[in-house]
Amino acid sequence: AAQFKKKVGCDPLSNKKAAFKLEDSVAKTKKILSANYEAGISCECLMEDEDFASDIRRDSFLEMCKPMMSKVQAVLDAAKAASGIAVDQIDFVEVVGGSSRVPWVKEMISAAFGGKPISTTMNA
Repeated sequence: AAQFKKKVGCDPLSNKKAAFKLEDSVAKTKKILSANYEAGISCECLMEDEDFASDIRRDSFLEMCKPMMSKVQAVLDAAKAASGIAVDQIDFVEVVGGSSRVPWVKEMISAAFGGKPISTTMNA
């Protein structure tokens, strides 16, 4: 949104239709970044007949995700505490849902459970 505002002078987040288009494109790009190290994002006619296109690398995306990482760590710590089971007694960890494909989430889960590999077979 900031790049578009800088280029065109309009804030796409101030318009519901433009914000929805941008959110849809960002969601697609996020999925691509789960498998690739860089991805393009594009929105045709985002606002005032102006198109938007940009590229993003996974490391830039990770920087944007840093505030969320502490929240994920807190959830992992709470889940381990609530289970009442020592980490060394856990044989494997099964992860389901959209976050199961996000590389940094998988790495955090694996680290929280002693480096065990993460299973996503229930997602198939």
